[in-house]
Amino acid sequence: MAKRVPGNDTSRGAAAAKLAVMRRMGTGGRLRAGLRFSRSMIALSRAALRSRNPGLDEDALRLLWIEENYGADLARAMERHQKAVGWTSTGTFSTR
Repeated sequence: MAKRVPGNDTSRGAAAAKLAVMRRMGTGGRLRAGLRFSRSMIALSRAALRSRNPGLDEDALRLLWIEENYGADLARAMERHQKAVGWTSTGTFSTR
């Protein structure tokens, strides 16, 4: 059986190979990979919200996403700002 990195399920060989690839990518490559991963996770979390809340429009879903990821205070502040500038959602977003 392959030796494992303590506290991890990755073998030492796989961890070393991953580290070598990451080093070859350079700073810019690692940044691009991280940004791609982040965009993917945001898209997946928004899709999950959309499937659980089919009656909400995109603006309401965006506010709900903000609430779930950054807190109700920021979501409410964003909603107030949208109303102040005339950009309002047609649905309520809070599930709480």
